Amino acid sequence: MSDDGRDDQADPAADDLSYRYTLVVGPDGADRAFLEGVLIQSGVEVAASTERDLTPDIVPPALVVLDDSGGKAERMEAFRRLRHHSALRGVPVVVLAYDADIDSYSDAITKGAAAYLVKPVNADELVAAVRKISGWMHETDRTEKRRRLRRPLLMKVDVEIRSRHVKVPGQIIDVSGGGCRIELKESLAIGDHVRVVLHGHESTTHVTLGGEVRWHRDSPDDPALRVCGLKFTGTTALLAGKILGFVSTGMT
Repeated sequence: MSDDGRDDQADPAADDLSYRYTLVVGPDGADRAFLEGVLIQSGVEVAASTERDLTPDIVPPALVVLDDSGGKAERMEAFRRLRHHSALRGVPVVVLAYDADIDSYSDAITKGAAAYLVKPVNADELVAAVRKISGWMHETDRTEKRRRLRRPLLMKVDVEIRSRHVKVPGQIIDVSGGGCRIELKESLAIGDHVRVVLHGHESTTHVTLGGEVRWHRDSPDDPALRVCGLKFTGTTALLAGKILGFVSTGMT
């Protein structure tokens, strides 16, 4: 036992789980080099590999960035293989691709991607996504049961507050079978009923999810933002599960 009360004989695997680096997976070339450079300059620890060179004994990263330049079918098959890699199970994957169509975007999200960014990616947007998802992965104990019912998901939305007849921009930061967390600048009250309009890559969609505010607090990342927890209401939970890649559990 150390002087600060920590167990010096703790399981070494715990250190591996807390190793915060981002793994960029893609062909060796200019695109991957750009991604590595942007992340390194921002202070993010980075490793890079082709998919073929990934080994079963790699240290699990906090996040995987799949750098793809191929077609949708090949991209989603590569995404599936990464999610089933023995060292990467449970690690969120950000998909980068040149396809900006809504089908490519929605297919990645419904299959479990933590975010879908269109190339050439904006450097600030990439860094913000990596920091947000990496921070989410380390904010709670990985063994916590409720945590395993959620997954990180970054998606732009518009939040319509019914009682005030206003619409404000926001961002989903994680989802579960029964609800989601959203960051926005507007203050919400517990019990507020809202409608959440989902965005695709650069435009709104016709998909709207209904929810009720269950709690709210200041964002730990930005004092100008609020975080609120929404419980999906009515048949929205079934729709959300289909669109966001979750089966409704009735839990928030």
